[in-house]
Amino acid sequence: MQDTIKVLVAMTDPTRIRLLRLLRGQELCVCELVDTLRIPQYKISRHLRSLRAVGLVEARRDGRWMHYRLSQRGSRAPLVRDLLTVLCAHLDKTSLGKQDDASLQLRLAAGKAGRCLARTAA
Repeated sequence: MQDTIKVLVAMTDPTRIRLLRLLRGQELCVCELVDTLRIPQYKISRHLRSLRAVGLVEARRDGRWMHYRLSQRGSRAPLVRDLLTVLCAHLDKTSLGKQDDASLQLRLAAGKAGRCLARTAA
């Protein structure tokens, strides 16, 4: 029961739900999440650290970049998958959900050969 409560508490923050929603189908670099959500890197990293602490996401390092994906391991994976299915069914239809999806698609289209591009000043 404690594990379930930890998962639910981690999912009470709107930014964390947005991050989980974006990660549901793919692995993304922190810079892609920053550019998509337009939230400072330190805040994105803090939320990802919280999600990682309860086992909702996994990370891998590629040089100086950190890539995150939904955790597929552990006893909580089916619970998280079910919760995200229900949440996303509603959030996908909201203006914020549509905006996040459009921003992510633009950001991914800017990438070259699957490499993460650090944002450069214009």
